Amino acid sequence: MDFLLGSLLKLSRLDAGIVVFKKERINIGSLVSDSLRPFLISMELHNIQIQTDLPEEIEIWGDFRWLSEAFQNILKNSIESVGDNGKIKIICEDNPIFTEITFHDDGAGFEKEDLPHLFERFYRGKDADAAGYGIGLALCRNIIMRQGGTILAQNHPQGGAVFSVHFLK
Repeated sequence: MDFLLGSLLKLSRLDAGIVVFKKERINIGSLVSDSLRPFLISMELHNIQIQTDLPEEIEIWGDFRWLSEAFQNILKNSIESVGDNGKIKIICEDNPIFTEITFHDDGAGFEKEDLPHLFERFYRGKDADAAGYGIGLALCRNIIMRQGGTILAQNHPQGGAVFSVHFLK
């Protein structure tokens, strides 16, 4: 219940525009490493492998703490999706226009009818975890968008789910 109330409070503060984001250079590798930290024991227990391609020189502008929370929500969904012995790939690519961070898991992917609603507050797909509240991805999108980024979810052509996060230069 504390998690639910905390998440709702964060969403309300973001909606009201009272959250002031820091504007600092963030190394993507450090951000992903920090975001993974709360899941390391669970990933080890369930033999979930993380494969990363995060060039050390890539940085974005944003608020490290808030973006870490957004990435944790993406990772939580990916970890729940892959189950035991799953794999998650996290790749960062940079070009002159934007930086893209992708999270690709080898889970079941999304139901077609769920895709347009994944980032809606309180939306839970038909195969949703009974413990979820449908808040994590809504919070994630809000955090990323308020820092000038975008997030997209889709199914990978070869299976699994893909979350793509973009930050303009």
